[in-house]
Amino acid sequence: MYKYKVNHFISSFVLLVSMLFLSGCQTLEKRCQPNQSPSCKQALSIWQSNINYIVKMNFPQDFGKYQAVVWEEEFDNAWVTKGRQINITKRFLGKLNPIRRICVAAHELSHLKMGHYYSRVGIIIVNSETDLQVNGSPEKKPPTPISGSHYGTSPSIDIPEGFGVNQEVEADRMALKLISKIGLNKNHYLDLLLLLQGSKIDPNSLIYHRIAMIKGL
Repeated sequence: MYKYKVNHFISSFVLLVSMLFLSGCQTLEKRCQPNQSPSCKQALSIWQSNINYIVKMNFPQDFGKYQAVVWEEEFDNAWVTKGRQINITKRFLGKLNPIRRICVAAHELSHLKMGHYYSRVGIIIVNSETDLQVNGSPEKKPPTPISGSHYGTSPSIDIPEGFGVNQEVEADRMALKLISKIGLNKNHYLDLLLLLQGSKIDPNSLIYHRIAMIKGL
């Protein structure tokens, strides 16, 4: 009888935890699906093509293993939260030219290839103080307060704050090697980092250290 009560309690507890987990996942409702809309289909195709191109030129044996994930969220970011998924917001993707998209994808892929995900989950590369330029005019920041150090987050998606400076620099170095295989160089990568830094230069910021590292190569 006692054993039955214990087992019943454990089963009920597991069910409760599962229900809470599922309810928490309901916030992930703005993920683009191929059949959702023409814009989502196009964004997924573009992002997957960028990822595939880098993988094909650098790790042909891994071609097709990495999945593009696009979110319809009102913030600009790219990050990794799973071993083979590379996330980006559709809004951010639309602001990047083809070369910058390649650099972002190379950076995120580098974190996965170097095993950073297994030591600390997630990476976000956009500085929360950044105003990205759109058609020559700075875009207004999202009305929702941004939390988390030098990284932006979303009000509806739980995104980790990111890696430390050592892992960021490691990923930058590897990303430079990846893009070199497709004819790009450090100046192309530096262009992306300067965009993310924006007009406000903080010598204590992570993005500043990354830019200094690239310039010093």
